[in-house]
Amino acid sequence: NVKDNTEGNDTPKEKVANITEDIKDLFKFSVVAIGLIFVQQYFQTDGVYQAVLLGTLTTGAAVVTTFNTTYLPKYFTYAAATQLTGVKITVQGDGVIFDSDAAGLNHKGVLRVLGQVTNNYFFTISNGFVAGKNVIWEFTNSAAQTPAVYVASDETPATGAPMYLQLLRQAILSGSGQNFEKLASISFPSLAATDVVNVLYDDGTQQQLNRIDIQTQLGNTQNVVNTPIYTMDNIAGRIKTVNVIAGANQTAYIQRWVAAMGDAMINQVVNN
Repeated sequence: NVKDNTEGNDTPKEKVANITEDIKDLFKFSVVAIGLIFVQQYFQTDGVYQAVLLGTLTTGAAVVTTFNTTYLPKYFTYAAATQLTGVKITVQGDGVIFDSDAAGLNHKGVLRVLGQVTNNYFFTISNGFVAGKNVIWEFTNSAAQTPAVYVASDETPATGAPMYLQLLRQAILSGSGQNFEKLASISFPSLAATDVVNVLYDDGTQQQLNRIDIQTQLGNTQNVVNTPIYTMDNIAGRIKTVNVIAGANQTAYIQRWVAAMGDAMINQVVNN
């Protein structure tokens, strides 16, 4: 004999109805639970998600606004009708990880952006939420405007593996044939039509580019190229060396991945 564990003498149809109601209740509970977890992760500072207002800049040309955080996010973004004069981010114990003027901000603020929100600039500065860092943010305004700066993170690096995507500036002297290596990206806002860029790839392939070639290739990874933007995207790591022969002195804006190490200062090259 088989024992009937159902309540009463329900018909098969009633049994199915009871099971369906149980599943509905379980589904409702799961949705609520998942929603609470998402809210907790999104709004709490637990390193899973960060999407907060860092602060609003004080209005006025050449006016500097400073913020401090005890963490470094993965991204920061702002909207400014007139590009900011400069942004500098310093991680105490590690050094300057981001230092750019308006030209660099225009180029790096649209790197890999597929659809730019009007006057919006978006920057990646690390490989995820890095806690326990004393970070100093310095923004130099450029006009009678009050841009709001937001920070966000969508991941947390593994223990012992945080990385900064450092932005630095390097002078290119006229006719010097300057070499650049270990790049995530490199931008040439002042590249002239007659300047030459020689590229060596990791498999030994060599290619000579001008600024139109660079602009055209950039269209493979981002939509914003017509400002114009002369940036070489090396996030994939295929470029080994970039050699630039310029007819006039200019500045290159370089991004590179560096380890976040409190016992080793990161050198920042700044050339005006």
